Amino acid sequence: MAAKKSAPAARSAKTEDQRRFLRAEEGCRSTLDELLTLEREGGLSSHETAAQYVRMALIYYKRIRNGKVMGPADFNHAVDVATAARRAMSALDPALEFCGHPRQERLAAALRHADGILADYQALKTPIRRG
Repeated sequence: MAAKKSAPAARSAKTEDQRRFLRAEEGCRSTLDELLTLEREGGLSSHETAAQYVRMALIYYKRIRNGKVMGPADFNHAVDVATAARRAMSALDPALEFCGHPRQERLAAALRHADGILADYQALKTPIRRG
């Protein structure tokens, strides 16, 4: 009987993991696409630190198997991508507002995606308190 009761809970946990992995996959892809587009257009030419963080994000992204976040190891790489991307954006604008930047809306969206991945990671690290 106990196995039957825990099966829905296990399925729910697996489904939540899959959702988290999908959010991380989409977030990494869109964030990195925006930063690489910015780099191709020369937007990082005067920001060497930001360019270095973008290269680090790309290195971490290449560690994700085929760009698909399929498990905890890939999720950890996605967290590394998000961290490096956030640092790159912080090097562009320490306030992370991008006011007056021609790609302000896209950079803000990329920041939201990176922050979403980091929020999922933080939720995993934070123990659930019951009672």
